[in-house]
Amino acid sequence: MPHSLFMKILKCFSIFMALAGLLHGDNLIKNNNFTGWVDGKPASWTDRSKQDYSPLPNAGGMQVKIVREKNSSGEVLQKIPVEPGKRYRIAGEVECSTPGLGFIQVKRYAGGKEIDRINTGNVKGEGWTPVEKIFKTEGVDYIEVLLRWKQKSENMGSTISFRNLSLETVPPLTYNGEEVPPRAVPTFNSIGLYWKPNGGTASRSVTAEYRKKGTEKWNEAMPLWFDAADHPAAAASHTAEYRGSIVYLDAGTTYEVKLQLENGPTRIFDVNTWDENFKIARTVKLPKEYSETYVIEEGGNEADGYVLYEAEEGSVWDANDVAPSNIQINASWVIVRGLTLKGAKTHGIVLGAVNHIVIEHCDISGWGETRDSGQAKNLNSAIYSGSTSLEHIVVQNCELHDPRSDSNSWNQQRPGTKSKHPEGPQAITFRKGKGHYVIRYNNIYSDMDHMFNDSMGEFANFSFAGFPNRDTDIYDNFVSHCWDDGLEIEGANMNVRVWNNYLDMTYGALGGASTSLGPVYFFRNVYAVSRKHEGTESNDYRGHYLLKIGNKNQTYTQGKTYVFHNTILQPPAFEGFRDPSSGGQSGIVFTDKRNHQENITSRNNILQMRKDKDWAIRDVQLTASGDYDYDLYNGRMMAREGSQTNGIVGAPVYERAPDGRLWLAPDSLGYDAGARIPNFNDDYTGKAPDIGAVERDSKAAKPKLWPAFPENYQPPVEEPAIEVSAQ
Repeated sequence: MPHSLFMKILKCFSIFMALAGLLHGDNLIKNNNFTGWVDGKPASWTDRSKQDYSPLPNAGGMQVKIVREKNSSGEVLQKIPVEPGKRYRIAGEVECSTPGLGFIQVKRYAGGKEIDRINTGNVKGEGWTPVEKIFKTEGVDYIEVLLRWKQKSENMGSTISFRNLSLETVPPLTYNGEEVPPRAVPTFNSIGLYWKPNGGTASRSVTAEYRKKGTEKWNEAMPLWFDAADHPAAAASHTAEYRGSIVYLDAGTTYEVKLQLENGPTRIFDVNTWDENFKIARTVKLPKEYSETYVIEEGGNEADGYVLYEAEEGSVWDANDVAPSNIQINASWVIVRGLTLKGAKTHGIVLGAVNHIVIEHCDISGWGETRDSGQAKNLNSAIYSGSTSLEHIVVQNCELHDPRSDSNSWNQQRPGTKSKHPEGPQAITFRKGKGHYVIRYNNIYSDMDHMFNDSMGEFANFSFAGFPNRDTDIYDNFVSHCWDDGLEIEGANMNVRVWNNYLDMTYGALGGASTSLGPVYFFRNVYAVSRKHEGTESNDYRGHYLLKIGNKNQTYTQGKTYVFHNTILQPPAFEGFRDPSSGGQSGIVFTDKRNHQENITSRNNILQMRKDKDWAIRDVQLTASGDYDYDLYNGRMMAREGSQTNGIVGAPVYERAPDGRLWLAPDSLGYDAGARIPNFNDDYTGKAPDIGAVERDSKAAKPKLWPAFPENYQPPVEEPAIEVSAQ
């Protein structure tokens, strides 16, 4: 037989064998075990690296030998169409001659653009190592499966082998195992709920009801949310878990809670909310003046109660920029009350590895250090902790104001860096803490020469921890003068509730990028003046977001976010600036086109923009699990098809309530036009809830730190005008 004919037959046979790979079950990978070869390369795979490829004998597979040096990773790949909204498993075996040489990767695409990459991780074991990864295809058109390896000079001569590759659909996530009984985590006014019943899955709801112990009527709460993400080890215990919150509860009260799995078991249990009348074991009277760091080493316990450290009337402790902090708390079960603290070099109050701490009725100012370069040291705070065991902390009725240092804005490059990200003082920083905080009734403010970075937060925003981590209430605070987020609520965000906060003179109001677990609830917050920078150019007076959303790493974007009954106001324009008003210029927004965030639900928000061209909602991925509806908005909308079916386009008309708040006039768009949300708007007074933060004629009192508006106040409306620089 002529050699040329033999080669043609061999080539046809190779192609046939490659196609045969498609016939193996539901495996979507062609030539999955490399039995087909064409011209020395695996059939159905695209080679982009020009290394040496060879089939493995007997059991099948492919070996790659690194013979060409490149700085980028090597790869062969396959493009595979997938069904949207499904779960897939990529699996295979990898063997590396050098540990950590390679891995398997999936790239997901939508609209022809890559949206993210999912890796199995570099294989570091010896011999054949099985790897797999489960991923979802929400909003995805197709994927690429890539076999990847390092190919730098130090990798020359190394080999990496792949075999038994598979890509298949897998059923919806269901918890099949021993029940993890319901767990309730209370605060003064809320209860966080966790439950993993056998058979739990996204298509089976868990309803929640509650009542005060001894009463008959059950009250409806929101159903719990099912976490269908396959979380990595750091959060694996929360995969297939139902979670949710009950809000607006009375402090110091026993409640019965009833959870019902659809077509499954019912669980009823008692929960006691925190008592606001703290049990005091003993009281320590503090000196009237003190200039060094006062160290608290003695606390109470659960049986006896708190040790109260109380100031004399008129006490002022001034550290004079010498002592690193005014107070260091190293004992648990401690209350610090009534102190005026000034001039700490770094932080006002520092919390060690403690729990059950209450800081109340304290006035803290003048803290924070500035480097020789003129850049403020980051996260110097009125109240600070870097403890990984921090838990059960209350900060209430405090004035946290006027730090000595000053954060840079997004307009100012930090000395010695290429970054303009704000760094500087904060009111509260709890780094690496466990959560379970209550931060309420605090007045957080400064001036334009002593700006905060955020008012509160930490570093680990993209993680399964972050601030405030879990089981936390942040409410009834006034927050202003931040060059970044008014409230930075980012990380795990499990049963975190943020409500009734008034935010003013910040770059953005709420940082929610990202939520890795959830649910987090942002409700009935008001955003007033929004400003980008410190200067007087047109761009310095621009506004930004009510809620910042998203991250590029989808590992940390699969949690649940609820956005209910928030209001963007539009106060009068900055003097000399021709924008019609000075409020936010975006509502709920992904701030980068590469960002992701799943599972957002918005209801009953007033998203009033300065101008109709501004983004009210900007979901750059058109996320399939995004659920936006019943909002009153002007501006542009970018969201999946079907969003805002019941939304209203236009501007609100307000009337001043007797207590000085603004609520909708009876003839306004949005009046009696919202959706009912069990437990979150049960106090509505008309035929339906009003859209926005304030329900007309509601019995809820104005938070004491909110401003009172003048009679006949109306936000400005957009007028055609030429923008000019302020003088």
